[in-house]
Parts: sequence; structure tokens; C-alpha cells
Amino acid sequence: MIPLLRTLAGSLVIILLATQINADSKKEVRLVRIGDLPVNKMLVSPTLTTADTCTVRHDSGLVWKIEGWVTGDELYKAYLDPAASCPNPYPFTVTQIVMPMYFGGSPLLSVSVDIENVDNTEPNCPFPGNLLTISSDFQVQIPEPGLYELWAPLDTPFVVNGPFFAGFYIGNIFSTADSPAVIIDDIPVLCTSYNAWDDSIGFVDLNDNPFWNFPGRLVLYAVGIPGGSSVPPDLSLLSPENNDTLYGSSDLWAWETSGSEIIDYVSFEYSSGGSYIQIGRDYDGLRPLRNGVNNSGNANGFSLSWGFSLLSEGMYTLRATAYDTLGQSASDSISIYIEPTPPIPTIVSPLNGSSFCSPLNLFMTSNDESLSYIEFYQHDAQMNYSAGLVALDQSTLGDANGNPNDGNHAANGEYGDYYCGPVAAAIAVKLWFDRGYPYTMKEGSNYISVDTLAERLAARFETRENLGTYDENLLQGLRSYLMTRGNEINLDYCRNPDYFNLRTWVEDEQRAVILGLGGTPGVWLAVDGFSGWEQPDGSYLIRASNPLTGTFIDVAMHNNLGLNEVYFNGNWQRVDLMVSLLAKTWVVSRTLIGADLDGDDGWSFSWTPSGLTEGSLHFFRAKGRDNSGLSGATTVLLKYNCSQAYTPGDYDNDNQADIRDLNYLIEFMVLEGPPPVGGAGRADANCDTDVNVADVVYYMNYLFGNADPPCY
Repeated sequence: MIPLLRTLAGSLVIILLATQINADSKKEVRLVRIGDLPVNKMLVSPTLTTADTCTVRHDSGLVWKIEGWVTGDELYKAYLDPAASCPNPYPFTVTQIVMPMYFGGSPLLSVSVDIENVDNTEPNCPFPGNLLTISSDFQVQIPEPGLYELWAPLDTPFVVNGPFFAGFYIGNIFSTADSPAVIIDDIPVLCTSYNAWDDSIGFVDLNDNPFWNFPGRLVLYAVGIPGGSSVPPDLSLLSPENNDTLYGSSDLWAWETSGSEIIDYVSFEYSSGGSYIQIGRDYDGLRPLRNGVNNSGNANGFSLSWGFSLLSEGMYTLRATAYDTLGQSASDSISIYIEPTPPIPTIVSPLNGSSFCSPLNLFMTSNDESLSYIEFYQHDAQMNYSAGLVALDQSTLGDANGNPNDGNHAANGEYGDYYCGPVAAAIAVKLWFDRGYPYTMKEGSNYISVDTLAERLAARFETRENLGTYDENLLQGLRSYLMTRGNEINLDYCRNPDYFNLRTWVEDEQRAVILGLGGTPGVWLAVDGFSGWEQPDGSYLIRASNPLTGTFIDVAMHNNLGLNEVYFNGNWQRVDLMVSLLAKTWVVSRTLIGADLDGDDGWSFSWTPSGLTEGSLHFFRAKGRDNSGLSGATTVLLKYNCSQAYTPGDYDNDNQADIRDLNYLIEFMVLEGPPPVGGAGRADANCDTDVNVADVVYYMNYLFGNADPPCY
């Protein structure tokens, strides 16, 4: 075993060469022109850095491949000067080393990369010096013969302040069939390209050596970030908020606000008073920009889902930390209360969107071991519901030339085309103003118009600067605006909501709701309400503001293989995000219909309705409370449908239609008796959609054989 020594931070790193390489073999080389051979890019290992902005490369291109030279267990070095390739280069953060090679076979490679300083002992001839950093060993399978660019990352990006040597180490021996070849250009330059395969020989200059002189420079280069990071990280936890109570699981969302382009990852951690325990890391901080013009992309910023069902209930500290590729970091932390087994009674039957008849049987499950009781509420839904939003046309906004009436389009250098975020948010805020919360639109002693409100929000959202509105800007901008306007409104959000999530928030809980649609174009819409029920294709119609026209439109919403989508502007687009505004003092009127006070036999409830109209829609809410006073609720939306459940004309539900049902009908019509079992709508015996004395006459004719059976 021949050891090749490399120095790292004062200690020795030993690379063991498996066999003695015969130096004479280095003379058995063939020079082959590459021509127009296609180049395949291959990542030796996935890189966590997304901010490579400059390539440090001094060759004149891929011209020749050197066959018969490469045997394996050897080091290659290239002299690199960031100042010759990158503006404002130093400090330069090296992230990856790239080595083009040709393979005639499909070998399994073992490689690592490194950086060495420059030894200038010989004037005008730089030589590889001390080892500064070295990567892990990577294994990569070459899939088929061909020309490859092998991209290998450093484990940790390394900062240099001057020229350096980039190193590429090949740790395995090749067979003849693999026919590996290094790549060179056609301009030989001394003291720039080195190779070492035997420690007794040491590094040789590939353009000037006793074995065979390369007629060009070795193609081996680096990529990284010039100028270091002039902006250190800055981080804010968007969700959850300080002193929130979390139930079972939670979406964690952090916003890196510095504008740094070299954030490596954000780490999320928790502590119950001792050391911090990592929840996870998010390396992908990409975030969608919704501007009504371009594709938003598909991303969630720095976020992850945290399930904490195995933790103990109590107070915790949640911390998020952003790290950049230079090792700089910034953190934000909050206090939270965790309830791992929340007092939420999940309604498992009947399912959202299904039908029910009398009696309604609700069945619930809950993970809360101390759930003390569940109350049940009913709230009528409307077949066609409108929250009462105002419409707003974005082309009246975003003025830049002093003429707000000229359309304010981007083609004229104005910003109205990008204003869907401020428009949707202004419409949502205006709803709460109209519901009696005047501070939401008050400035000093005056009230502002909805157009002015949209401009105020655009400034907070940085819509003009970004030519659209990022999710983080909208959420934090709304939060800061409402804090300065009486702090009367709570904000909440949900990712990938379905139709029933949306309808519960908008109609049952009476929130103002904004949808963030992904795709082309990414757009923000305010939701006004709903039209009808399930469509023949399985979709549902929602009524939303169209910021392009300043009108309300009915658009379809469906679930496509777990992805909830809205059909807008000729495309099915993802419902990425749902943001809601709900006044803290707002009370929704619901009818308490009963309770289950003992869950020993399971949580359930049976309710026999009266007076419900056939085909009507109803929200049913199960609200649980545990022994510590915490509560939670779930809601289902059901359709009352007894048309197939009862014998037509059987109003007393004894399974036959006879003279007793005629008396039942007369008592209901004339004497204000109880309605037919199943609802008053069943009294429409003659199917004319009206309940009156004509139905009594029709029923008498039916009993005497002179009419068809009643409708219901």
C-alpha cells in the first residue's frame, strides 16, 4: 500500500493507494479529439446549495480526451483564480468542484474533492500547497459510455480570499474496458495542471513532465459565490405564533427576510427547558410569487409539518434557525403550549357531502384521554350563499404616472396587473368593515376607500418591488396592518384545503377567505360564496372575485387524486393556500341539538329532526371539551334527503300510507300539528312544489284510487 499524504488543519489525512502504478504506463497514451460529443451532467452527490452564481474556469473548452493515462487511485489539481472569472470575487465561497471525464464502460467511481492553498515557493510557478478542506468519499455509477461532467460538492462550502488549487481524487482502479479519460483544452500552460499517483514521484505538471506532456490544460474547475454574503440571515417565525396552543400536529413556517441568496437551510427545533431537539430541516426555501400573470411555481417556502403526538402536554419553546453557506445564522423562537392528544371529536360518519334522513346518527373518534363531553350544533346552510363581498378591479390600482384611470397595465410601466394579492386582501378586510369593525379601514379620524386600502396593503406586501405578492408577504403584511388597526381580527391559514374546508370557513364560521392558486397564472382570489351543490362531474361551484375584471365569477372546484384544484382562467389550478380573517368577537348563531356526556361506549349522537326541507343543506358541528378546559371542534356539511327513505304518503312513518296519514296531513295543514316525519316538504303530495290544501285534496283522491301515489 503506497500512502499519499495530504495535510488538513495541521493533521495528516492519508490516502492509501491500492497498488504501485507503473510510471511507464503513463507513456502509453492516445490523444483523441472530442468533436461534438454530447456532454452529460452528473451530480456525484446532491448539493444542498442553490446559490452558485459564478464559475471559476480558465480552460478554452473541451477539445481532447487523453486515453490510456488514467488508471485510478490518483489526484488531479487545477490552479484557479476567482478574480479572473468573477466580478467582486472575494471572499469567494467554493461550493462544488467539476471534473469532465470520458468513459468507454460503466464503472462505479469512488471520488472526493478538496481545496489546497497555493505554494508560491517557485516564482511564477504556483504549486499545490497545504490541504484546506476535503469532502466525503462519494460513490457514483456511470450509467453508460460517454462524456460526463462530474459535479462533486464540498461537505461544507469553503471561503477563500485568493487563488487556490481545486482537487479531484479518484479512489478506485479502472479496468481496461472502462477506458477512462481526462479532458483537456488545446492551450498548454505550465504550473496550472497537476497529477499525483505515487508519493515517491509526487505531483507532476501535466504540461511539463518526464512521462508525456499534455498539449493543453486539464479541464477541472469550481463553482461558488463571489463576494461572500454581504447580507447576514434574518429570520421570522410566521407560524405558529407566540403563546399559541397546538393540537396534535402543526405546520411550521419560517420566513427568511434578509434577501440573502445563499441560505443553505432552516432548522426547526423544540425544547421543554433543556437542550433543543431537532424536528427537521428544510433545504428548499423556494416560495411562490402570485401575480396573476406568470406561473407561481410549486413551493411552500421554509416550512414543514410537525407531528408531536408522542410528546407530553405542556409549555415548549419552538426555535427556527437559518444557516447560510458561509456559516452565518439567525434564529427566532417563541413559546407554545402543546396538547398532543387534542379534544377534537372527529366526525367519522356520516362523511362530508353525504345525505342524511331521520334520524341523523353521528359517530365520533377522539385521541383525547380526558375528553369529558361533546356538544352538537346545527347550522342551516344555503344552497346559494354569498358573504357579501365587494368587487374590485385591479386595473384601477397600481398607478405610477399620476393617472389612475388609464388602466395601470404593466405594458405601460405600471403595476395594476400584479395587484391580485392586495385586491383580494382589501376585499377581505372590507367585509369586516361592513360587518361593524370600523377600525379596519380607519386612518386618523377618517375612513379610507377600498382602493386606498388596497394600495396600503400593496405597500406592506411589497407588491410593486416584487411584481406580485409572495405568501409570506401577504400573511405578515396583513398581520401587521390589522395590528395597527385595532387588533380586532385573527389570521389563520390552511394548505391544500378541500371544498368542505373552504365552505366551513366561509359559510359556517363566516370568515373572510382568500385563496392562493398555483400554476399559470399564480393568483389570489377572495371567496364570496357557493352556488348549488355537487355538479354532474363531481365538482362544486364556488363564487370568487376576479381581480382581472372586478366581477364575481362561479368557478368549479374538485379533488384530483388528493390535489384540490379550482378551474380558473381556462386551467385547473392547485389550491395551495387558504388564508382567513375572523373577528375575535364575532359570534355565529348555531342551534344546540344535544350532547354526549359519556364516551365509555364510544362517542355518538342521534337526532330526529323536524321541519327540515327536502334537499336542504345543514352544517353539523361536534365540539369537545376536556378536563383541562381545552376544546376543539369538527364540522360536516350534509344534505337532507328523505325522498328514498319513506313510503310516499306515509307521513306518520308506520310504513304504510292510509287514512291515518290523511288525518296527519290535515292536522298539519289546518291545526298546526307536527309536520310529516322527514320534513314539511313531504306534505307536497301533488308535486307542485307548494304545500297547501290542494295536497289534502290530492291525497283524498289517492286513497279513493283516483290519483297516483303522493310524491314523497
